[in-house]
Amino acid sequence: MQKVAIPTKGTNVDDHFGHCEKFTIYTLSEDRKIIAEENFGSPESCGCKSDLAIDLAKAGVTVLLAGGMGQGAVNKVKAENIEVFIGYAGDAKQALTQWINGDKGNWSICPPHSEECAH
Repeated sequence: MQKVAIPTKGTNVDDHFGHCEKFTIYTLSEDRKIIAEENFGSPESCGCKSDLAIDLAKAGVTVLLAGGMGQGAVNKVKAENIEVFIGYAGDAKQALTQWINGDKGNWSICPPHSEECAH
């Protein structure tokens, strides 16, 4: 089994990992079929300045698909042995299907945004 986390807003991939509404975690079977779906709370603070990566790893997540992420967040997530793929948009399940079918996104890292959350 494998767990894949996607920062979401409603049912769509959120544009920014660090400020998402929640994370949707999909559990995949050995043949990469969705066997479970759960919601995981997002921290109130910026994702790169929280223990979010540690918490996702403790939840068993090994892959993260995101719309956008800053380099600081990417570094923290990768430090927890979670693979990161960036550049997804639209419906979260569709993004997961794209990844399962070999679409590895793009590696466009978000630039620093503001003083409150400078990645």
